[in-house]
Amino acid sequence: MRIPFPLGYEGVEHLPRTKRVLQNCFNNGSDKIISRPGIELIKTTDAVARGSFTWNGALYHVLSQQLVKVTNTDTGAYTVIGTIDGPEPIETDIGFNEAVIVVKRGKIYTLDASDTLTDISGNTNFVPCVDVAHINGRFVYIPADGEPAFFSDVGDAGSVQALSFFDAEELPDKNIACCNFNNTLFIYGTDSVELFRDAGTTPNPFQRVSGARIQNGYIGGLLEYNSTFLFIGREKGQDFGIYAIGQGQAPKISNESIDLILDQYTQAELAEAISGRFKWRGYDIATFTLRRHSFAFFGGNWFLLDTVFDGVSRPWGAGYITQFDGEYYTSFSDKLGRIAKINTDYGERITHIVDMGFEQPDGDWFACQKIQLGIAQGFNSADGSVAIQMSRDGVLYGPPLYRNLGNLGEYARQLEWNPPGGLGSYQGFMGVRIYTTEDVDFSLDYLSASLR
Repeated sequence: MRIPFPLGYEGVEHLPRTKRVLQNCFNNGSDKIISRPGIELIKTTDAVARGSFTWNGALYHVLSQQLVKVTNTDTGAYTVIGTIDGPEPIETDIGFNEAVIVVKRGKIYTLDASDTLTDISGNTNFVPCVDVAHINGRFVYIPADGEPAFFSDVGDAGSVQALSFFDAEELPDKNIACCNFNNTLFIYGTDSVELFRDAGTTPNPFQRVSGARIQNGYIGGLLEYNSTFLFIGREKGQDFGIYAIGQGQAPKISNESIDLILDQYTQAELAEAISGRFKWRGYDIATFTLRRHSFAFFGGNWFLLDTVFDGVSRPWGAGYITQFDGEYYTSFSDKLGRIAKINTDYGERITHIVDMGFEQPDGDWFACQKIQLGIAQGFNSADGSVAIQMSRDGVLYGPPLYRNLGNLGEYARQLEWNPPGGLGSYQGFMGVRIYTTEDVDFSLDYLSASLR
């Protein structure tokens, strides 16, 4: 009989039989498991990545205290444009004639089309900020202390007038972030999200959209995704979750398993979340990386991400993801990379895992003689293997049984576990874990079990 693959990472706390895991692979919505791409190492630097962006037809990174412009995307060669002070991550947005770089709680810079980097932090009426958005020729800044937002003159990011401040607060919560969505300014606060439109009035052109206040507080990880924005936040007085901006509301999209991960963090730690997005073979994938976990969202479901560094599973090493010239480039720690069709991250191995279960509705005993896995065969350039482990409770698993995949050209080869005596007997529930740590194509078509 065919056993359906998990939809994603899900389950109910303390009910291990409900646990389903997809790690470094996802369900495409047609019960096929697709391996996520890997990351090709382009260059190792002697600096630490703080953010990246594109401007004026070029790719830029902030590496430690240097703003660099990539001159060769294949080798990672770059030229140093100037100095960006501080250790904090950056936020950026792009205007008609300049880009703005905000060091969180630090200095603010502009970069023009001739690569002139200018520190505008000392200009009149500027204060340290945490975010910036461009709308209708103006840059809107969010102060680090959560006080009223302020905006620049049209076409001049560094000019802010004494009356160019406005408050997004119908309730006394602090401003934290902002974005331009469909030419509407969204200002995210600790307890709410408020919408503003440019009414052309003076001295403040930004007028609140009546009745459009969203009752969700913002924490971190703001990401434009699939015609909306995702973010980590909370309803007032409630637990952490991940939300998507909708029509006058922000429905929760995280499930119980993701919420349990978020619950392991403080609010300050969640504010550090790095979000990203990439499209792979037509699949539009959103990612979130925290200090100790990383996960991704596709088709309404979640899956786990990790990279094995020095033999230890760690959060996914993509870091800051930036699309440029039809490719997705990464900057993480001291590494520059590119998302690619490979089975490693910066040369480090990827662990692909599928945890699933089969339940007999009446709870009767049954035995499993063999399991057959439909997996991509004949495309691997080197020998590789896949392991299976069985469980009677979803907690404790038996020893792994390995089976080798076919070599190049062996497209019809089947992968089967059929040991003498079978794969065990079970009372009502059989847990199955399939995994590999090797450099193989982990795309799955079906899983079939012979039960009796």
